[in-house]
Amino acid sequence: MKKLTKRNFLLALALGLCALTTATSEAAPKKVMTEDEWIAELAGPNDEKVADAMLQLERQFPASTKAFPTMKKLLTDPRAKVRRKAARVLGVLHAEVNSTDIKAICALMKSSEPREVMDGLIALRGLKAAEALPEIVPLLKHTHLLVIGDACRTVGALGTKDNIKDLEPLLQHADKKVQKEAQDAIYVLKAKA
Repeated sequence: MKKLTKRNFLLALALGLCALTTATSEAAPKKVMTEDEWIAELAGPNDEKVADAMLQLERQFPASTKAFPTMKKLLTDPRAKVRRKAARVLGVLHAEVNSTDIKAICALMKSSEPREVMDGLIALRGLKAAEALPEIVPLLKHTHLLVIGDACRTVGALGTKDNIKDLEPLLQHADKKVQKEAQDAIYVLKAKA
């Protein structure tokens, strides 16, 4: 076995001390923020921090509606990440929305970015937003397969039996997953009273 030189020993000691310091600082308890403090974070300039604040509000205060007015304003924020997260959180928490809010969410579905379109669709599924169906149905013909699948699920969630005709052509789609999404949505619509 090689003998440790004084230099190697000091290097190993320094690395061990650094690891211990890092572990200790990571173990330090984080300050618990109140709902009002998280809401205040929504006004920040950093889109990552704003999105994280919405996530924390969703997780820590799911029954509260206190942040909804601020989140609704963020639906038209110039930062895509913020708009998308605001829509998703409002949908997940089943917020009460008006036609202006629904139009702002539908604006996400006009994006060239498939993920943003899907976030709009996912948000609408959690809301009472049947008025958005005329904006959703054309997405059943989208070029991106995941968008088509989300559109099927959203039509199933918000539509009526009258929307079955919109889904039926997808039963012949080349992609088997799209066929299944369409079939599942038709099943949901047929079960509605």
